[in-house]
Amino acid sequence: MKSNYKAIADLVERIYDRNDDGTLDLLVGLSIEKCFIRSVANTIGTDLTKYKIIRKDDFAVSLMQVSRDSKIPVARFTEEAAIITPAYSVFRVKDKEVILPEYLDMWFERNEFDREAAFIAVGGVRGSMPWDEFARMRMLVPEISEQKEIVESYKVITNRIELKQKINDNLTV
Repeated sequence: MKSNYKAIADLVERIYDRNDDGTLDLLVGLSIEKCFIRSVANTIGTDLTKYKIIRKDDFAVSLMQVSRDSKIPVARFTEEAAIITPAYSVFRVKDKEVILPEYLDMWFERNEFDREAAFIAVGGVRGSMPWDEFARMRMLVPEISEQKEIVESYKVITNRIELKQKINDNLTV
């Protein structure tokens, strides 16, 4: 495999879409486990037009408290659309012929990514990371055909793990 490292900033673009017309009311948050969770917050009286819109294959990242948690909550949204707090940065892949959203998501899941982010995020009391620092982080970007193979292999393995877990769950009942 040819080494081809690129900065995240070269691969993604930030999204600033707001829920201006207030049509979206599905509010999601981002957990430390790097997945989206539906908010249980009482939003009665809350102005949801200030919230950001996140769409399918967009990413959200919480750059607060990265070094404290030694983990950077970042995940790819897989539903159609929702709204998310303006405190999170929302971004998407610029060109799917350069990097697959699924591959980028897998890169963010790596423990090495979290360790590097925690090392970089040393400023301030909370150990937050500015967007510019996040965007300068570099990642390996193989050819798109290789990314597809990696993503497909990963899917096969995770599906097998889920199936075996279901089998185990049935055996213990």
